[in-house]
Amino acid sequence: MTAVFCQNAADRKAETWADQLEPFEKVEFVISDAAKGIAAAVVEVTQARHDAPTTAALEHGLDVFHTTREAQRILAQHWRRAEAAWEKAETAASKVAQAKRQGIDARGAAQTARAAWRPALASFEPVERLEAAWNRAHAALELFGLDGRLNDRGRAQAEIVAALRDLGGDDWSKVRNFLNDPRSLAFLDRMHRRLERAEPRRQWREAMAWRWWLRHRRPRPADPRTALVQAVARDGELDEEERASYARVAAVLSDTFRASSAVECMNSVLRMQQSRHRRMTQPMLDLKRLYWNSRPFRSGPRKDVSPYQALGLKLPTYDFWELLHTNPTPQLTQQLSTQGNTE
Repeated sequence: MTAVFCQNAADRKAETWADQLEPFEKVEFVISDAAKGIAAAVVEVTQARHDAPTTAALEHGLDVFHTTREAQRILAQHWRRAEAAWEKAETAASKVAQAKRQGIDARGAAQTARAAWRPALASFEPVERLEAAWNRAHAALELFGLDGRLNDRGRAQAEIVAALRDLGGDDWSKVRNFLNDPRSLAFLDRMHRRLERAEPRRQWREAMAWRWWLRHRRPRPADPRTALVQAVARDGELDEEERASYARVAAVLSDTFRASSAVECMNSVLRMQQSRHRRMTQPMLDLKRLYWNSRPFRSGPRKDVSPYQALGLKLPTYDFWELLHTNPTPQLTQQLSTQGNTE
């Protein structure tokens, strides 16, 4: 969640992105939107690393945030049209009721109302079908299935293929392209490789993953016997070896990312500036980056911890205002050196 660099670049070409990615030799996984520039840059850096076996391999995942946002935008359009037809029918029905209250012949109004209700009722069914199909596709982008089993590429692809049968039309073409892109499920491939390294025993790996799912999702089954089994799996005491296994599996699952959350959070900060001034200079970007990285999170698993602290960066202070008034040379350098010598 740390904003490492915020560069006010002249363009978003592959060469520009490659220059930014090249220094990060230990980065193994990149998540981005479907922009061609960064995709070409990742390919370029990956090829360069392939020629230098001492560096880590680089994978590219497609940000599921943008897929979800695009699908929600399209669904909202369909729902607005369906709701408009429903409101039109309700207005026609109210005129029928008004005519009856006034003792006026309501046959003409009733005929108009019937004509309005037919398309209104018919408009809801296809939208509900679209929403159900999208929910099925969206569930395929989760770490776990609804049954608590670990998701994988084969299972997710099967669900996506089934969901796409109902997501036709030109307006869904962008979402279909995102879902059919192999990079959308790259996070699952990486998760399983890391889990296998963390816990080579398959049964143990699946059991510990299920325990993690139960603890974080807290399902509420209707069957009391199922609830009892889940409670034992979730809260049962583990021996030392089992605790170590669970800790390794939990570390991987907690560290599996599907979206570029840091970028989107940073964008939310930058948009406030852009809405007022319409221009973002490099010094302002640097200031925003410092503010973001030194500001403690207010909630969530990183509550009261700033991105700098979560990253493990040792600073004499993490207060934004104090850092802003600290001279980086030589004062901050001297403080960091002194701190390093005393530890």
